[in-house]
Amino acid sequence: MREAPPRAAKRLSAEDRAILRTESPTVAGHTLKIAILDPPTGRPRPDIEALRTRIAVGIERAPRLRWKLRVHAGGRVEWVDDPEFDIRDHVRARPATGTVSEDELRGICARMMQERLDRSKPLWTIDLLDPLEDGGTPLVWRIHHSMADGLMAMRLAREVLWDEGDAAEGRSVARTASGPLGDLRQSLEIRHPGRLPATLRRGLASSRERSPFHGRVSGLRTLALTSIGFGGLKPSAKRLVPEATLNDLVLALVAGGVRRWAESRGGAPGSLRVRIPVSLHHRAERPEAANRDSFFYVALPIATADPAERLRRISRETALRKRARDAQIVDALLRDMARLAPPVRRLLDKLLRRPEAFALNVSNVKGPTRMPSALGAPVRAFYSIADIDHQHGLRVAVISMADELHFGLCAEPTIVGSLEPLVEGIVAEAASLTGRR
Repeated sequence: MREAPPRAAKRLSAEDRAILRTESPTVAGHTLKIAILDPPTGRPRPDIEALRTRIAVGIERAPRLRWKLRVHAGGRVEWVDDPEFDIRDHVRARPATGTVSEDELRGICARMMQERLDRSKPLWTIDLLDPLEDGGTPLVWRIHHSMADGLMAMRLAREVLWDEGDAAEGRSVARTASGPLGDLRQSLEIRHPGRLPATLRRGLASSRERSPFHGRVSGLRTLALTSIGFGGLKPSAKRLVPEATLNDLVLALVAGGVRRWAESRGGAPGSLRVRIPVSLHHRAERPEAANRDSFFYVALPIATADPAERLRRISRETALRKRARDAQIVDALLRDMARLAPPVRRLLDKLLRRPEAFALNVSNVKGPTRMPSALGAPVRAFYSIADIDHQHGLRVAVISMADELHFGLCAEPTIVGSLEPLVEGIVAEAASLTGRR
């Protein structure tokens, strides 16, 4: 039987190359997805061989997980299939000392953020940890950001990790493309010369206040995880601010957390400029599109004392950014410059990521509409940890799944210190918004 010919090499997109440029001795460039499976009831605990079998079968639907980087002598980088791919190199058992406490789980994951993925192999691993103290099973998936942004990682989880019924549900709700004529019309609209100046003024503006998270980042990381049910929270927020979206609510919770954290350190800033990633994926895009997102900036009103007013102001500002189509215009500009003037693209990347441009990156990725299961075990929580960059000491990543928001916080401990006040503030903000009448 003849072997299938190897797939052709795939060029890295401008976004992938930009992500690789952010790596340094102190920034690793990967993300973590932490799935907590419910304790087994009347069935064996998921084991490593069953997990390897599940992932190996799923990779047939997600061949990008076999891709590795190949660097040519002239510096050109491309994706190629790994001819020596071995599932055992990527799906591993990581025994601890029996059960794992919540503190130990955070410590293990913090060390995994500090470690580097093996560049000679595809840039991902999944580790099966020992059970938690309550019997739950943690799976920790580390994947390089150049392989997958937040939405692509959720697609990959659907293909290789979730049980078949949950995977089918995810495929059925994927977004559809607008079609060639619609794409052309949108492309011409967002490239209209009159739109760019205002977007650039907003994008390149400097914050009036120094970021409390600005500092020199080392290789150390500290993490925090928390979950907020929004079954009652979302209707309460809608009664207060009818036009508020779920993403507005996430930003309001983060604003409350930052306010509590800043007060614990002696004072809060008037406002905090945050960067909001916006997914531009669509169903009909080319399969190599690992990263397809843009962003806009929003000022969080930290000094505003009333949580409802904070939510109202955030909602008003995000609505303005969406109407102006800031994310799409920035994306078009960066793509055009990557094609026409790569040095200008690199300069813009630096300007848009400088600490004066924003203090904090807050992402919110939509997961399945109901909690999935893996290897027959219900998933009770699914967190994302995204790495900080060189001069931003804190990053917040949120996954909204079923009726819960799962917050993952990653920080430079010498800049941010304890994350506990920030988590307490997020929880308190949710309680305040829910408790209002």
